[in-house]
Amino acid sequence: MRPVLDIRAHLDTRSAAILMAISLLLIVAFAALGGFVQPAVLEDGTSHIDFTGFVLTLPLSLIIPVITVMITAGEWSDGSIQNTFLQRPGRLGVLGSKVIAAIVVVAALLVVSFAAGALATWIGGDLIGNGAVFDSLGTVFTTQLASLAATLLFSLAMGLALQSTVLGLLAAIGFPFVIATATGIAAITGSETVMDIVSALDLDTAATTLADGSGGAFELIPIALLLVLPGAYGIWRWNHREVG
Repeated sequence: MRPVLDIRAHLDTRSAAILMAISLLLIVAFAALGGFVQPAVLEDGTSHIDFTGFVLTLPLSLIIPVITVMITAGEWSDGSIQNTFLQRPGRLGVLGSKVIAAIVVVAALLVVSFAAGALATWIGGDLIGNGAVFDSLGTVFTTQLASLAATLLFSLAMGLALQSTVLGLLAAIGFPFVIATATGIAAITGSETVMDIVSALDLDTAATTLADGSGGAFELIPIALLLVLPGAYGIWRWNHREVG
């Protein structure tokens, strides 16, 4: 496995450079929005890290699927995967390398994002407002980071299973939106049956519930349906799909 090669190959493209530049601009903008606006809105004039983290999840929930799917499925879409397999024998090795590359790039992006969020919270709270509140930092790990980790894993599963940039992005971005909408509709209708069905496909809620220690066996259903099954199929398809 050579994840460094895959990271370099991804970042060296013009589209990836533009994507990373836009992503960093969005992250800085949303971090500033979350950290600086709070003192002006809240009555006590403070800035809370958990709210800034929540604001950061808005762009990251779109940026993470794009990066992940591009790394895992991009070469299948543009046809360059054939050259990769010729130069690097062993399909599973290439697969593992791309998965590691996607995780490393996204992890680095998350570190930069929440570092910017913490800095914006401190500036907004201590320098502009009446104080910065970091007591809720644990909530950031059990909610925002857990949700973003679920987004990363689901994007990996969709990229591997569909092996198409367009289809992978449609699934990785569109499916959570559909589930969130269905959850709201189920709550309005009050149907327990519909709510149970939607909950069985709600990976975000399952991830945050398991992260805070209140989850049970039911929360394993979305993981099995949305991560394990498509991931296993994607590994099998990666290893057996004809190239060309």
